[in-house]
Amino acid sequence: MVKIDQELDCMEATLMKMGCRVIRMHEKAMTLFEENNRDNALAVIQSDEYINKLEEEVNDQAISALALLAPVASDLRRIITAIKIATELERIGDYAKGIASYMICHDAIDSSVCEYAVEMERQNISMLENALESYEKRDVEAAFALPQDDRKNKILLNELKTKLLEKEDIETYRHLFSISAMLRNIERSEDHIINICEHTIFLIKGQHYDFG
Repeated sequence: MVKIDQELDCMEATLMKMGCRVIRMHEKAMTLFEENNRDNALAVIQSDEYINKLEEEVNDQAISALALLAPVASDLRRIITAIKIATELERIGDYAKGIASYMICHDAIDSSVCEYAVEMERQNISMLENALESYEKRDVEAAFALPQDDRKNKILLNELKTKLLEKEDIETYRHLFSISAMLRNIERSEDHIINICEHTIFLIKGQHYDFG
């Protein structure tokens, strides 16, 4: 194996490590919906710093490969894709931190909302796992198919909004509406997961694709 392949493999291993840590952040964030444990919330928040360091490490490895190893076109696609996916993962980690920050300042969420929150985060985690797998395995068909799953959480969020609008108690309505706004962290993170699919398609096919 030539030197640049070794360096890029190392860069991509760092990226996958970053992805696994972001998944763990969201898994821990999901537990907060059912049991709002302050220590778990703090652990999610503190993990964000480690994610930021991993992003810097990916960028440093990419810059080193660009500066020292004379990459060809296919190598450049690997480098560009890794940098972009690292940025997406950093943002997805931020949204897990956003959930934890909300939960640490509030009581446990209403049971009528909990099932929606857990299902949305479970779907979010599954999408991220599959997006990273499609990248790691260079599976372009999976990268094209995955964004269709994004519709499920949009449906869940719309169902929740409808349910909230049925509330007659103003204070309860305000509290639950605040929670639904917090759940947008999940919806936004899925936008970045779809971006990962777009970057994977670029890596494999050398073409830019926009899922809109």
